[in-house]
Amino acid sequence: MTREWLREHRMIAALVAVGVLVRIGMMTAYYPAFGYFYDTRGYMDSASATTPSTIWPFGYPAMLKVLGAVTGHIASVSIVQHLMGVAMGVAVYALCTRRGLRRGWSALAAAPVLLDARQIQLEHFVLSETLFSFLLLAGIVLLMWSDKPPLWLMGVSGLVFALVTLTRTVGQPLAALVVLYLIVRRVGWRRIALFTVSLVLPLAAYMVWYDRHYDAYALNSYSGRYMWQRTTTFVDCSRTDFTPQERQICPPEPLGKREVGDVYLWELDHDAIGRRYPGPAHDGLFRSFAVKAILGQPGDFAKAVAKDAWHLVQPGWQAPSRISCTTDLWTMPSGGRSSNQINSNCYATLMVTDFRAAGAGGAATKATKLNSAMWAYGQTFVLPPSALVALALFALVAAAWRRRGAIGRLRDREAADSVLLAGMSLLLPLLGITLSVIDLRFLVPLLVTAPLAAALAAHRLANPTPAGTAADTVLVPTGTPEPAPSAAETTASTHRVDPAGVETSHREAANIPRSRQAGG
Repeated sequence: MTREWLREHRMIAALVAVGVLVRIGMMTAYYPAFGYFYDTRGYMDSASATTPSTIWPFGYPAMLKVLGAVTGHIASVSIVQHLMGVAMGVAVYALCTRRGLRRGWSALAAAPVLLDARQIQLEHFVLSETLFSFLLLAGIVLLMWSDKPPLWLMGVSGLVFALVTLTRTVGQPLAALVVLYLIVRRVGWRRIALFTVSLVLPLAAYMVWYDRHYDAYALNSYSGRYMWQRTTTFVDCSRTDFTPQERQICPPEPLGKREVGDVYLWELDHDAIGRRYPGPAHDGLFRSFAVKAILGQPGDFAKAVAKDAWHLVQPGWQAPSRISCTTDLWTMPSGGRSSNQINSNCYATLMVTDFRAAGAGGAATKATKLNSAMWAYGQTFVLPPSALVALALFALVAAAWRRRGAIGRLRDREAADSVLLAGMSLLLPLLGITLSVIDLRFLVPLLVTAPLAAALAAHRLANPTPAGTAADTVLVPTGTPEPAPSAAETTASTHRVDPAGVETSHREAANIPRSRQAGG
């Protein structure tokens, strides 16, 4: 039985085997884990605290807290995250085959998250990206596994998307997209209501906890500062509608000679203007400044975002030195080599072996056969951002193909699924660029969403008749008259349960188009 299964699923089995082998190489060459120390230290400090962080929500620190209590070893984080990476590849394959895609195409959709070097390296970092991607895919699989998920599954999905948001606050707009998707899909008001309630209640509870400590119902107190830092590169400080306090946080350098926004955000600039109003109580001041700057100079704001968006997908673009770490850091190091730079200061730092936010020095500062092989793998097997964005755009175009009328297109299940996944794939990097600098780690979730969107959209093009799940289709030759059901069959089919566990009446089943029943 096992041999037969492996023969049938040999492509995904081979991809999983290679993915596991590369991850074992990561654990061996760069034991125990990588740290990106401002973020890593923040997460680990939050895990040991009894109050919520003002910057990061508690989702990822909660995982660290559990692993630290159970194992006391930082390697447990990288091991668990590598297992998540492999599990994501298997989940993508399972969802695609469930939806009727051929095994080869399903394996191809799973290949990026299994083999992409940037994905594998970020799994090795004590950072939230892997958990975020894992939870996001879990929520997607729950939603898309069957045509109309059972009510209990909708509740679980809502809880999962709440965890997505509590891992990274960028999950908020993604959850809003899912609610819109459910409305368009017409899954029923009870399912939509249950999903929404299951999503909102955990977030509300977290906000209540946050309010007890910081007197504000919020997920963090840094969103205003993130908005502010994005405006620092273009804002005209001579504007007359800034308050005296707001003028104190306007960069003193002339336009064209300013630092990148992150420098001001983390108070690394010469004047440390962000430090003039410290603490979560002043987040509203930074938000007010940002809103005035954006509304007063909308063209400059759009130009700044569009410029960075283009750089993100521009083939061969090299980041300037002031932000090179955000593009060169996420590569596998060997002998000081990082991406195309030699002896860069932007190579990963190894963590100490016990569960502390402390570094043990640079990773792979001396080249060996193993870390040189890992470095070469990292330079070769990595999808460029332009390819991921192209997959998402293809999914949007393919979702609109062969249908007339936008509403009719979106009500088609596979079109709606493709549009949701493509929308997530485009929204995630856009939000990252809008609120921060160009950082390739913001693209890692796209290794799950973009190939999956493209696979479902391509399947829809190849099979233009709307299809149900692979498990509930029965082939009926076109033009063959249906035999009249016997009395026993009529009685037995009055109330049936489909393979996904959703109850349907005989009358409802009879209303399904014949092409749909045939698995079109």
